[in-house]
Amino acid sequence: MATYRGGRPRQWDKRRQPKLPNFQLDPPVDTAFLLKDLQSPIKTLPLVTSEPSPVKLCDVKAIASYSWIEAPTPTIAVPGSPWVWSDTHVTRVPLDKGVQQIHHNASKMGNQSPLLPLFAAVDALHEEFRYGDFDLITDRNTLRKFLRCIRGARDAHDRMDFRIDIDLIQNTCILTRCEERNTHDVGTRSGYGAEYQKATTKAPLGCEKMSGHHRIISYKFGGIKLLLRCTVDACTESDIDDDDLFLASFSSLSIRGGGNGSAQKPPPPPLHGLNVKLTSPRTVIPQSDLIEIKTRSAYRELDWDEIYPQLYLSQTAYLFIARHDRGTFRPVEKIELDGDDMKAHAKEAEETIFKLKVLLEDILKAVREEGAGSPTTLVCQDGTLTLWKREEGTGNTLGTEITSKFHRITSRGSQPSSKGRRVDKLG
Repeated sequence: MATYRGGRPRQWDKRRQPKLPNFQLDPPVDTAFLLKDLQSPIKTLPLVTSEPSPVKLCDVKAIASYSWIEAPTPTIAVPGSPWVWSDTHVTRVPLDKGVQQIHHNASKMGNQSPLLPLFAAVDALHEEFRYGDFDLITDRNTLRKFLRCIRGARDAHDRMDFRIDIDLIQNTCILTRCEERNTHDVGTRSGYGAEYQKATTKAPLGCEKMSGHHRIISYKFGGIKLLLRCTVDACTESDIDDDDLFLASFSSLSIRGGGNGSAQKPPPPPLHGLNVKLTSPRTVIPQSDLIEIKTRSAYRELDWDEIYPQLYLSQTAYLFIARHDRGTFRPVEKIELDGDDMKAHAKEAEETIFKLKVLLEDILKAVREEGAGSPTTLVCQDGTLTLWKREEGTGNTLGTEITSKFHRITSRGSQPSSKGRRVDKLG
């Protein structure tokens, strides 16, 4: 699956290998960014644990999703849709160029909390959603950072240092991803991933102007209740009946009332400058249709320490691997998360997945001991993970519009319609 079959595997003639792009190392993360507005360290969190045991990830539910829409004002389409895999063999694409997103939500939201779209999307599909039932609310990217810290640096390419801001509302820890910069110009460090995705997928009906798709799921991870956001590359194409196509054709993605919206529910009011446009049908693409796309040179091995946990933590059903020789692509390899090809990688990841569960338990305990209203920050620096006190009112504050959602004591409200495309159970 992961070996090059031209000639003898792993014994290529280096003189015949094409010159690969010159990938320069990222500069180290600025200490001033890591420690900005921090007051004093609280404790260092241990990363070494006792003998590992398998961790159960269960009760996976699709909660909501949204697509960013290119517009003058930050705008999301809910539930939106990922790009749809076209299932055509693309043989050649150009190098990526221009500005690419590192943290899409922060890039769009500016000084507002990058988690605001998560709450807006959930509220658009659920009435009185019980956020307070969760132990952790965060991004998959944050959990992947923790895993890298647990594994430790393997070479000079591993960027280990990071910062995660934490707010405790009642008993729920909200972990906010922080990046030193939210976009970057690929310049000479270009690959083919973005162009390949563009060539092999098509925009879903009603989301032609979208620039990225995000999904919110919930599950229990070793007893910890998580509400998790992640990006989605693509989805498989499913049959949609004529009624759904008719409704979708009238979905409004224009800015401030430029078309007919669905009659099912009026568009929610803007949240601190974030516009929400409802799309039809009101269905969340099922987990079983989700695709992660990876492009790799035929001369480079896949990094399964990175790839398997990425799929596992978001329960993405498929991995599509597109190998190329300087932009000339072979037919895609399609691998299922629960398939036989993944069993060895799942076994290898058991120890770090277990350590992640223990680390999350330690984080919850330490933050809860500080109490609600005491903002904290996790900083990983030189392989050491430390919890710090943070000055009140600093960072991208959540605001009362988010914090008030945790004080509702009501039963769960209505659910989005499941008419049309097959949908996962909505939590």
